[in-house]
Amino acid sequence: MDTQVLEKIHSIQIEMIENLHEYCKKKEFHYSVICGSLLGAIRHKGIIPWDDDVDIALIREEYDELIKSLKEDPIEGLFIQDYSTDPYYYQPYAKLLKENTEYIEGFRKKNKSKSGVFIDIFPLDYIKKPGMKTTKFRRTLSRFITFAIWNKEKCHMEREGSKKIINGISKIISVLPKTFLIKVQNKLVIRKKKNKEYVASMFSSNYETDRLYFEVSDFDSLIELPFEDTVVNAPKNWEDNLTRLYKDYLAMPPEEKRNSGHDVYRVRV
Repeated sequence: MDTQVLEKIHSIQIEMIENLHEYCKKKEFHYSVICGSLLGAIRHKGIIPWDDDVDIALIREEYDELIKSLKEDPIEGLFIQDYSTDPYYYQPYAKLLKENTEYIEGFRKKNKSKSGVFIDIFPLDYIKKPGMKTTKFRRTLSRFITFAIWNKEKCHMEREGSKKIINGISKIISVLPKTFLIKVQNKLVIRKKKNKEYVASMFSSNYETDRLYFEVSDFDSLIELPFEDTVVNAPKNWEDNLTRLYKDYLAMPPEEKRNSGHDVYRVRV
């Protein structure tokens, strides 16, 4: 991606996260940056220079409340996108889009949903403990449903070798109604709190639930970290989280791996 375009994307995202942070602070929503955005906050004091998105997460109840709030009381110039606000949407988590911009990845170039420079908003669902085989199995089944919805909404990712079976199975499942698939997916991933002490991302494409998880109590004592010329929320024990995900998280990747990993089809900022 052109450097000037990427810098413009970063500028928009910084304004977006600043507005979202103030919105959450005012309405007492407890979010945290996660994954590459948490890594960026620690290693770069902002967005990773070659990255092109921002990731945040909330525990499921507050996630649902935040999405509802953003629909009823939106942030000016931003659109909250999920299954209920965009009939062509294809992901099991929400995106906050910047109006009057465009950002389309190659795998969804035929998809009809709204697009724009975005922040990904993930729900964190309760689990008994990290690493349980049943949790991993539920996540795997959920991912097949996500890919089936992709197929229905004209999203396609090429896969090679044995991974081609994912596309085959997803295509078969996609004959089922989208509303039914969403209902089944929610049944698979959403669990009541009861006495559970952990939450995990069931929808991350890169990390299993034995790595991308938090203690529920982490969200009771969030801290603010510098992020470019604003601040973002993070758990106090952010170092444990980054070590699980990246091991030596301060080490810079080799030049050839400094890219977002997104196959960008079209951008307008």
